[in-house]
Amino acid sequence: SEHANYAATLLATCPPGAQRDIYRLRVQPGESRISRPHMPGTIEHVIISSGRARIGPTEQPVELGAGDYIRYSADREHIFEALEADTTAVMLIEQG
Repeated sequence: SEHANYAATLLATCPPGAQRDIYRLRVQPGESRISRPHMPGTIEHVIISSGRARIGPTEQPVELGAGDYIRYSADREHIFEALEADTTAVMLIEQG
């Protein structure tokens, strides 16, 4: 219904011809997940659902909490480190 209490915010559009994979993550504190670079032009989008994490390029990660969003180039080494138990997130990997 057009009258429902509903709000939507566009966070990112998909470029023509891009492929997107979507993951639900549940991460525990401890050793950081360091990922090697993906194909050139790969972008990762992450929305933290609960908890806190350090995310992004290994040389410049950002600390995020529930409800926060980050987008970064994943064609260089990057990190996901949970800072709280049972941190959850949705990750979308976009390959163009």
